[in-house]
Amino acid sequence: MPKKKKSPSWEELTFANNFLFCKIMESEPELCRRILEILLGIKIARLEAPQAEKTMYETLDSKSVRFDVYAKDKRHVFDIEIQTTVNKKLPKRARYYQSVIDMDTLSKGDKYSKLKDSYVIFLCLDSPFKKSKPVYFFENLCREDTGIKLNDRAYKVFFNASEYANMKGEEAKNFFKYLKEHSAQSDLTKSIEEKVSFAKKNMTWRKQYMTWEQTIEDEKEDAYEEGLAEGREAGRAEGASQKAIEDAENLLREGISIETISKCIGLPMEQLQEIYESNINN
Repeated sequence: MPKKKKSPSWEELTFANNFLFCKIMESEPELCRRILEILLGIKIARLEAPQAEKTMYETLDSKSVRFDVYAKDKRHVFDIEIQTTVNKKLPKRARYYQSVIDMDTLSKGDKYSKLKDSYVIFLCLDSPFKKSKPVYFFENLCREDTGIKLNDRAYKVFFNASEYANMKGEEAKNFFKYLKEHSAQSDLTKSIEEKVSFAKKNMTWRKQYMTWEQTIEDEKEDAYEEGLAEGREAGRAEGASQKAIEDAENLLREGISIETISKCIGLPMEQLQEIYESNINN
């Protein structure tokens, strides 16, 4: 087994750590509201209590999602995800998250007009795409005329903290510099840093983090062992298949009929015919 990357200790955690980010954002609604205003350039009068690691389903038998931070106001729904590693699955993950948000917004009998503006937001430490944009803001446009918006009010936004210097607005620059480099220079980031320091004195959260980290490590180890087992099984299957093909070639050279070989070895007659034409009858 390859050497596992050591998880950061409780004392080493920063605001960019998923566990601490969720805990602080959930316990500090005003901070969550202010960060959303900076990210999206909108005004939020009153934000309902944010929910960390909120689990939701479209249906009981569908795949569940667990939002890092889920928040609402009268007109908007927000999902904020902290993303410390580059993941190629983010676009489809964002698509699915948005569908679950819509299901949560409407009740049976509600009109579609009651759907709130929804934002799925990824705070990435590095670019999620092969470009160097500070922000990638997506909404549905007409391909034939990009000036025509679908206006479904569903948005997916990916921030790239590594390009913080090119963010619009000093507050956004300072916030993403803090995420990337842990350098608190503005009033907001200094306030966040104070909350991080205070959070580390919370012994309940510390115990929860230790349990959470152990669960993550166990899941990773289980996935690794499962992958090894699947690889071994695939290797055995491939080896058995190759052995059957070699045996079939030898029997074909001895003049044994395709029908007989198929019954003895279990290879399809079509495959045996191909082997005969490619390797024997040439």
